[in-house]
Amino acid sequence: MVFTKKLVSSSWAAVGVLLSVCMTGCTSTESIGSFWLGEDGEITHHAEPVPVPSRSGLEYTPDSRDRQYQQHVEVEPGYKDPLHHGYSPSQTHKRLNDYASQLAMELMDNATRLTQQDMVGVASFVRLNQSLSDSTVLGNQLSEYLIAELQDFGLAVVDFKLAGGITVTPIGDFVLTRDGTALAKQVEMDHVVTGTIIEDDRGVRVNARIVSLENKQVVASANVYIPAFIVMDLNKMASVN
Repeated sequence: MVFTKKLVSSSWAAVGVLLSVCMTGCTSTESIGSFWLGEDGEITHHAEPVPVPSRSGLEYTPDSRDRQYQQHVEVEPGYKDPLHHGYSPSQTHKRLNDYASQLAMELMDNATRLTQQDMVGVASFVRLNQSLSDSTVLGNQLSEYLIAELQDFGLAVVDFKLAGGITVTPIGDFVLTRDGTALAKQVEMDHVVTGTIIEDDRGVRVNARIVSLENKQVVASANVYIPAFIVMDLNKMASVN
């Protein structure tokens, strides 16, 4: 009986010690939580002002690369044509003939009532304005690429710029011409490929269609967007030539 009382007393004593340790831990945690170490390693209270770290004395001095970059980022006043002064990557894996191939693929995919026996001519693409007769380097080159691309799909393409005969000169022999009086008198065509170009800040939107010459019905249509840097390269090459 005495042993049992001692055991109970010891148990209550152990419980009391455990509670005391827990309370002490909570108090310590709360006390520690209200302090933090300052720059010098001393404990600083939240209510005390925190010292501002002293400057190291090191300062950044711009070099030639910074000055060169600043010259590039400065914006020059006045409007500049984005097709001549816009962004141009140093390298690109896509050329104008790739966009012509994409345009031809979409045209043939959307074509209706168009057979391989139909004779098709390809005209220059023009700016969408009041005259509809203002072509560009892009418009002329795109029509040339489309001749080969459409023939790859099996269309019978007609070159109506063929002259009535061959002109022999000391610098070469020519059979193509833009002189209306020298063109072949009769050229049979069932359809013609034509389209418009719309320029904006980022590039050129090309709208193409294949139109029946008999009833003016559009038998196929497609569009493609050509980035400005592609057009810029064409304009640079044209200015050199």
